[in-house]
Amino acid sequence: MPRAAAAQGDPLGSEFRVNTFTTGSQADASVAMAALGEFVVVWTSATQDGSGFGIFGQRFASSGAPLGLEFRVNTYTTGNQYAPSVSMAALGEFVVVWHGGSYQDGSALGVFGQRFAATGQAVGPEFRVNTYTTNAQVNPSISVDSTGDFIVAWTSAIQEGSSFGVFAQRYDSAGVPLGPEFHVNTYTPNSQMTPAVGSDELGNFVIVWHSDSQDGYGRGVFGQRYDSGGVPLGAEFRVNTYTNFDQHYPVVALGGAAGSNFAVAWAGGDQDGSAGGIFAQRFAPSGAPLGPEFRVNTYTTGYQFGLAAASDTGGNFVVVWGSDGQDGSIVGVFGQRYSGTGDVLGPEFRVNTFTTGPQSAPAVAAADSGNFVVVWMSDGQDGSASGIFAQRYSQIVPVELMHFAIE
Repeated sequence: MPRAAAAQGDPLGSEFRVNTFTTGSQADASVAMAALGEFVVVWTSATQDGSGFGIFGQRFASSGAPLGLEFRVNTYTTGNQYAPSVSMAALGEFVVVWHGGSYQDGSALGVFGQRFAATGQAVGPEFRVNTYTTNAQVNPSISVDSTGDFIVAWTSAIQEGSSFGVFAQRYDSAGVPLGPEFHVNTYTPNSQMTPAVGSDELGNFVIVWHSDSQDGYGRGVFGQRYDSGGVPLGAEFRVNTYTNFDQHYPVVALGGAAGSNFAVAWAGGDQDGSAGGIFAQRFAPSGAPLGPEFRVNTYTTGYQFGLAAASDTGGNFVVVWGSDGQDGSIVGVFGQRYSGTGDVLGPEFRVNTFTTGPQSAPAVAAADSGNFVVVWMSDGQDGSASGIFAQRYSQIVPVELMHFAIE
């Protein structure tokens, strides 16, 4: 039976509020961690930049103490800026990307970014990521490798000649584009959307997305591997084995040494016997599946959705998600830890301590040591519409399970 009465896992201190400005809604949080555990959280905030929604952030020491003040990420403030994604280099430099700036790129929505030093100072001006600007480019995902080089992937409307496709752009650590933007998905009928990207310490990377009707029934999850030079490694591959109903909104856990295994997790409809659950598949560096796909959530009543995943340098990984009704009040945030060999580490655990109303849309990041932090949106907890809250944890492989994991 899932223990829904108390938070579990190995928390470091209490859950805490991330946002200082509490008027209106703060939502869509993303988090990134440096090698030694410093971290940054970014989110969308209503009316704070003077015009609709803007992107804001807060840096933290590895102890969880705030580093400086909450800061605005976007320079261009007209209209709305949404859906931030952040990633951090080993020494703490970080890059934030988002979509928005109504007609900032001359046509509907575009993808924009801002680089930051480890001190939190902006480096250079805000920059546009997408070269192709016709129609909308939305929902970016970013991964920074240990040296600061980075890759951004996004969804672009009509660019590939069909409905939506996945495109990407590589950059060096100085923010200089490495080659032109490129088309990721090989299969182009219907829509390919919601990419997520992960990279290892040398810059080899994997991009995953969901694709309509490609697996023969509804949406399926697909991926493409690349070397550090942006050269595709093998063909586009299907991630999910079970194809009934929709498998969508994938995330990827890849953050270890070069040649590390990686895991892809996604939301699957009706597969766990209820409304929807969280499923995953592990892969070898070659792209070969490691064992069968598996269900992540233990509690299966209602919906489990809105997931995120992160891994440490040892390949241990954690998956977090929102679960319908499990904490006794609408939606709560839950997680499950795994070793680098795919062993389940302890029971499913509840992340949020405050359970009134919904807590949802989690994000997670891990340090080299395996310490990790989970952030999420909580309605009403900060005294206004919604705020961003966080909980720090000790190693993904807990001390009491270390012997089990090694065996």
